[in-house]
Amino acid sequence: MSEETSNILPAIPTGEDIERQREQQKIDEVRQYLLDARENYPEPYYMLEYNGVPFSTIGGIQALSGQKKNGKTFVLAQLMAAILGGGDRTEAYLPGLKVPARTKEWLGHEPTVLYVDTEMEKLNSAKVLRRVHWLCNWDMDVPNPRFNVLWLRGVTDVKDVDEKVIEKAYMKRYRLIKWTIEMLHPDAVFIDGIRDIIGDFNDNAESAALVGDLMALAEQRQICIWNTLHMNPRPGNDDESKMRGHLGTELGNKITDTLVSIKKKDNTGVTFTVKQNDARGKDMEDWKFEVTDDAGALGVPRIIPSNTADAALQKSEDDEEKMVKDAVYALKEIILSPKSEYLTDIFTKLKSSLHVGQDKAKKYFSKVRERYPALIYQKDKKWTMSKMEFDNFDNGLPF
Repeated sequence: MSEETSNILPAIPTGEDIERQREQQKIDEVRQYLLDARENYPEPYYMLEYNGVPFSTIGGIQALSGQKKNGKTFVLAQLMAAILGGGDRTEAYLPGLKVPARTKEWLGHEPTVLYVDTEMEKLNSAKVLRRVHWLCNWDMDVPNPRFNVLWLRGVTDVKDVDEKVIEKAYMKRYRLIKWTIEMLHPDAVFIDGIRDIIGDFNDNAESAALVGDLMALAEQRQICIWNTLHMNPRPGNDDESKMRGHLGTELGNKITDTLVSIKKKDNTGVTFTVKQNDARGKDMEDWKFEVTDDAGALGVPRIIPSNTADAALQKSEDDEEKMVKDAVYALKEIILSPKSEYLTDIFTKLKSSLHVGQDKAKKYFSKVRERYPALIYQKDKKWTMSKMEFDNFDNGLPF
């Protein structure tokens, strides 16, 4: 080979060169994960706070647990609405629960949410969607780009032409979740049923792999990922029970927050308590909530204020709520289908039934229309009440 040709060709690395490159690659990779004492690392950002105490670290994963039918989905609705809302209705129904001002400034945009349901029927998933819309005071039947729902209960195994399974349903669910996160770039993700994106929740390796992948996903995309998982039954000690399986153990070891929902039913009604079992930061106080029929049969949660001033305000609101419900029953006698009346005649009869003046009769009629929009409607310049919607209202909510 001529001297001219040897100058053009690249030098062939020796064994020593290759070994030096490998060592440098090791050093560079390790350096990515070494902390530097000279560095001022920023405080984490939190997606939520309750009464001034932040929780739900952005870049981390969180868990919501509790016994079956203990209000977990209602808690999710509260968390999602608190992230998305901020108007008068959200503040009235979720007092103290909101996005910290520091986080809003850091985000630079209104937060967005992805809700993933792996467990419920489409009808019940749609109720969660509309429940959040109602709490945010959004139009109930108009999609909002800040809030998306991914329904995955109907996902089945993927098979080839010979009916051989090439992708299990749980694998497809998780793949779709990750694809949707890539497409929509949500700030917060709520997976209602992490059990359905793993093959065996009692498998140590599989549980560790899923939780590790969720942690990496949350960190890389700077989002928070909430996961619901049932607790193992332990009568009389629900709030201290362990989440199910090795998945529950692994999740409990890696999350930044665990909330537990507990249902209580007595002669005064049904209430739910939300407790923070685990927290990386400051512990926050419990909150209690009830499920109201303020949106008809939809059922919307409302936090019960704990201090005296809020309790007085709550009593005033409860008194007004009672008058609104009384107005519904009065209107039933006046315009329940097939009956119908002109508006002026309705006000006159409502005044007599409720023993109030003209202004309050108009006010309570407006409140009924606002809170139960499907109950009363106009037909040929007269107003009538839907019998089916009244029956829904009268039957109350199933707990």
